[in-house]
Amino acid sequence: MIYKATTTLVLMMMLQAIDCTQRQPGWQLDVQKSKVLWNTGKVMGGHSGYFLFQSGNLQYSAAGEPVSGTFRMDMNSIRSTDNPDEAGRKKTDANLRKNEFFAPDDHPLATMDVKKITRIDSSMDYHVAGDLTIKGITNPIEFTATINTKNNTSHITANVDISHQLWNLNQKTQNKHRLDSLSAIKEKLVPYIHVSLDLIMNK
Repeated sequence: MIYKATTTLVLMMMLQAIDCTQRQPGWQLDVQKSKVLWNTGKVMGGHSGYFLFQSGNLQYSAAGEPVSGTFRMDMNSIRSTDNPDEAGRKKTDANLRKNEFFAPDDHPLATMDVKKITRIDSSMDYHVAGDLTIKGITNPIEFTATINTKNNTSHITANVDISHQLWNLNQKTQNKHRLDSLSAIKEKLVPYIHVSLDLIMNK
């Protein structure tokens, strides 16, 4: 009995050791140096701006390759930058906070759960696949990211298009008929919000 117990304990310790060698500590997002830039295009009064992160991490394999991660974006930090006038920016920011857009009062966080990251050939480009949740609505998303790692820091950049329709990001007006017409036209002309990621990860 003692022999069996000892053998079982040794096997458990070996499995734990193997597991530890396969999983590396997560790299953490530098929330002070990272941001998301967005641009709705110039059609029909388009705007541009940014929002910030609350947290983020990437898990790496024993071979040093990123494999998965989770990022949380602070939707209360959303700001417009296209209008040079402060009053104009505040008006745009107030519109962005409405339920028809990002509704941060009800949905203060947006999340990106990265399920899989695959290096493209031998380049610094990676195919990224995961689930993006905005306003409580989750949809799968895929894009290409460039990950430039030096020593204990990774600089990650990517361009992503976010669908107005999939995440219910359509501007509304008081006139219902006009709303339907404008939404349909806008969705056809500018179906996406163009997003640029600029992230700094630290080991």
